[in-house]
Amino acid sequence: MNDLSIALEMIHKNYEKYKDPIPIIKEFVMGYRWFMVSDTNDRLSMSLRVGQEKDFSEYEKILKSLIGRPADDCVYDLIKRSDPELRTIAACLCNLLSKPFNTADRLKDRGIIRTEGRIFDYDVKDKKVGIIGYGLYNEVFLGKCKEFHAFDFRDPKGILNYRIGNETKVYPENIYWHLGDNALEHKDVLGSLDIVIMTGCTIVNNTYKDILKACKNTKIRGIYGPSAELCPEYLFDLGYNYIFSASVRDKEAYYKSTFAAIPEGMDLSYMDCYELGRI
Repeated sequence: MNDLSIALEMIHKNYEKYKDPIPIIKEFVMGYRWFMVSDTNDRLSMSLRVGQEKDFSEYEKILKSLIGRPADDCVYDLIKRSDPELRTIAACLCNLLSKPFNTADRLKDRGIIRTEGRIFDYDVKDKKVGIIGYGLYNEVFLGKCKEFHAFDFRDPKGILNYRIGNETKVYPENIYWHLGDNALEHKDVLGSLDIVIMTGCTIVNNTYKDILKACKNTKIRGIYGPSAELCPEYLFDLGYNYIFSASVRDKEAYYKSTFAAIPEGMDLSYMDCYELGRI
């Protein structure tokens, strides 16, 4: 988790610059999709639950030992353990530590512009585009670019529809599918793309740097989602030039939806969405 150590050093510089107190951990939530952490100021950050995990009883013991402690101390503690099954927790804590510095004023002060919503104001016509973590950018790319490639860990039965008659048709149409494995299994495709947008869960499973390196000819290199609330200076310095992220605006309202017997599945409707770019 050396990469998170580097990100944490950059986050600390912002705490020194703005003289903010370090967040104190209040509670954790292990949701059916998201791992979440809140501080004593009721700020909430999250990371998608991907990759290796411990048994719940082990997680519960570890998480209880972190409650009431400064968030940065918790990250250092987890990094020292060098345990990949604790990476989700460490990444989520780094997102929480980054949160106070992702306001429009503070970002502008550091040479980063924040615009609200998700506009993706880039020309995609005649471009070869890839989305790693299929779903969110369909209306931006589908039918508007030269080629649309979709990469996802889910196998075909989790995404595709098959219409079988005299002939078999696969839906959604007009997409080049790369399913059931890591995007890094398709480095030749990644190297040919003009635009690549990857889910922030690539930070959680620690594939984001290798994927970025594989995108040799990519002009627009983006990362998206609540898992990507990590220090933007760190991500821009790595080579990303587009960030889309989201932050829960009302923790209790979001909890009510998450804990419902039938979850709504409308996570972004509870969040303030924003795009970041360097000025």
